[in-house]
Amino acid sequence: MKRTVKFVCLGVLVVTAIVMASTALAQITATNEHLVTHLADIDEHEGYLVTDLEGYLAVYYKGRGHPVYITAIPLATLRSVDRADVERGIVVETRRELIELLEDFGS
Repeated sequence: MKRTVKFVCLGVLVVTAIVMASTALAQITATNEHLVTHLADIDEHEGYLVTDLEGYLAVYYKGRGHPVYITAIPLATLRSVDRADVERGIVVETRRELIELLEDFGS
């Protein structure tokens, strides 16, 4: 009898974990559906904002509230002057300027 109760409890825990993981993945996908995966996929826009997001450089379309691209460049690897600029937010007007800025920070 005790063994059956343990197996039932274990089964309930496993099913609960699967349901919770599925829900979390669905929310993550819905939250990040506006992100592009490659810098080259960023559309031409009327300006961009480069700033810090959870310790990494992130790109926003100017005037929008969510990032369009999150880089793999840690804020901690930048010089202190550059880090301060990024924390305040750097506005660039063209896609070409954006790419050059991120290439500079990434090298």
